[in-house]
Amino acid sequence: MDKKKVLEALNLDLEHEMAAIVRYLHHSFIVTGPNRGPLVQMFRTQATDSMQHAIKLGEKICALGGHPSVKIQEVYEPGEQTIEQMLEEDLEMEKNHLQMYEKQLGLVSDSTALKLMIEQIIVEETAHVEELEMYLGPRRAVKV
Repeated sequence: MDKKKVLEALNLDLEHEMAAIVRYLHHSFIVTGPNRGPLVQMFRTQATDSMQHAIKLGEKICALGGHPSVKIQEVYEPGEQTIEQMLEEDLEMEKNHLQMYEKQLGLVSDSTALKLMIEQIIVEETAHVEELEMYLGPRRAVKV
């Protein structure tokens, strides 16, 4: 295992999860309409899930002798958004995170603990993608 590459990858993951926390909380603040209550709860649950991922990543970075990044990937803030636009934005972000984690599996293939941690995050990111697709309706569902 190339420890330097793994630490760089984990820090990038951490920066993406921190941005997800900000994005989801922001969406929970600005969502309006008759479905506001359930959407606020969903966005805040997603923010909490991203925070849990960030905690796992930060702890693992330290356990490997690295230093967790305090950077946050840029969060696009277009101003006024419809609920559908917010959900589309979140879906795109979650799909990008999922691809990022899947690519990193090769970096940690010789470390069972790291591999399992990344695989668990992949399972959770997949659930996020599926949930957002269900919010957006059947036309966006991934064919299995």
